[in-house]
Amino acid sequence: MTEEEYHLFNELLSDSYGLNFPESKKGILESRLKPRLEALQLSQYMDYYYLLQFNANGAKEIENLANLVTNNETYFFRELHQFESLFNQAIHDLKKTCTSTNAIRVLVAGCSSGEEPYTISIYAKENQFRFWGYSLEIDAFDIDRDALRLANKAEYTERSLRFMDEEKIKQYFKTNDKKRYILKEMYRQGITFEWGNILKLETYHKSFLYDVVFCRNVMIYFSEHALHKAVENFAQCLRPGGLLFLGHSESIIGVSKSFEAIRVGNSIIYERVAK
Repeated sequence: MTEEEYHLFNELLSDSYGLNFPESKKGILESRLKPRLEALQLSQYMDYYYLLQFNANGAKEIENLANLVTNNETYFFRELHQFESLFNQAIHDLKKTCTSTNAIRVLVAGCSSGEEPYTISIYAKENQFRFWGYSLEIDAFDIDRDALRLANKAEYTERSLRFMDEEKIKQYFKTNDKKRYILKEMYRQGITFEWGNILKLETYHKSFLYDVVFCRNVMIYFSEHALHKAVENFAQCLRPGGLLFLGHSESIIGVSKSFEAIRVGNSIIYERVAK
């Protein structure tokens, strides 16, 4: 991949999905695109760039590009202290200020293959007594359609369960003849998976405001411009008093006046402030 090709692809990825590959990760970008070039029998990265930009099938191929470059590293019960903060402490205040009469609404932006929204569902089922009278509704979206297909199947390998002990695995999953783990039906209820782009508010699908948004370990790959756009969109879809959960290495302190960093339990969370 030439320097010109690298910069063109980085610009395209940033504009389309907010993703940014710094110079140190140029080789990663190259290696992720190479199999697609070979499948399309293209000899140069520039040929693929022209296909994406100027071919009649370019719009559809850009979705394939998202599948190639996104990092779907996730697993059940990742950074579990945040789930504990939500269901042990924050849920009480959310009930008091909830805009719905009978539901706490959660959005998972960048849900990958579903481990995170399903973990939230498991926690909700085990903590129903904490929000008696309310149900939990979870919407989840991602730009990777292949990952969404996996999420809808709710079928996983041991890698996704690597932080769970045998007792918990038996409690939440059943196995099939392919030695894969299928999440039990009761933990799949109340969750919808749809295609969506964090940078495009119109793809968030719902007209109401959410009580909670999870977007963890996604924006670490964003350009600065994309980060500001994503935070602006989260502010638009969260009600005042709603909570934004980010990954432990992510911070939006000083990025937006719409959010205030607060401590809840052992977690730093961002509260949507009223204008």
